[in-house]
Amino acid sequence: MDNTVNCACLIHGDVYEWQYVEKLYSMLKRNISYPVRLHVFTEPERPVPAEFVKHDLTIWDGVSGPKKSWWYKVQMFDRKHFAGKLLYFDLDVVITGNLDWILACNPQYLWAIRDFKHLWRPQWNGINSSMMYWDTMQYHRVWKNFSKGDIKEIMRRFPGDQDYISNTVDFKQFRFFDPQKIVSWRWQAKDGGMSFEGSRHYARPDAGTVLPQGCNVMIFHGSPKPHQVNDPIINGYWV
Repeated sequence: MDNTVNCACLIHGDVYEWQYVEKLYSMLKRNISYPVRLHVFTEPERPVPAEFVKHDLTIWDGVSGPKKSWWYKVQMFDRKHFAGKLLYFDLDVVITGNLDWILACNPQYLWAIRDFKHLWRPQWNGINSSMMYWDTMQYHRVWKNFSKGDIKEIMRRFPGDQDYISNTVDFKQFRFFDPQKIVSWRWQAKDGGMSFEGSRHYARPDAGTVLPQGCNVMIFHGSPKPHQVNDPIINGYWV
């Protein structure tokens, strides 16, 4: 039986340099106990080394840059690219621990991060699509529904891809990853994490990254990105 873990990432335009793909692959191989196959979704003209599986994105006019490129994530739900269980990561993640636990997640659900807004809005149940695990055969309808619509109109209606995915998939079919294992670097690790009670403040100003207990992945949503943070913890894991 093939026990290879199929992981995926997306690189479009010049938002990230290629080193981000290489470092993600390195972190995945160190932190998954099985062979890893990395699927790279990117522009048709971008050269991709043979050790990766390249998937050519259909390029949409005017869809590029840091605020729009992530809409291309919906193309990963098209089962023509890959049929089976897929574990997706944004490129701005730092993996700090073993990820084998994800493989036990029931693939009948679409697994994602609970959006970090819940840290100060406890009732918030939207998803953050920085990391997802799903069966492309079961959730092909995300792409099917998207491809039937007017792309520009969809993008006007929804702030981003994660909002569209949240709206398209029945909430009962979502499951959130363990929030202790996947954290926001900005809100939960930088300078000991931020307190959201009263005035916002960091627990340990100027302490740098303080890795929360049990954390396996830090998400660098927004700025800065890992290559912009000169921090010994980040430097030790982001290799």
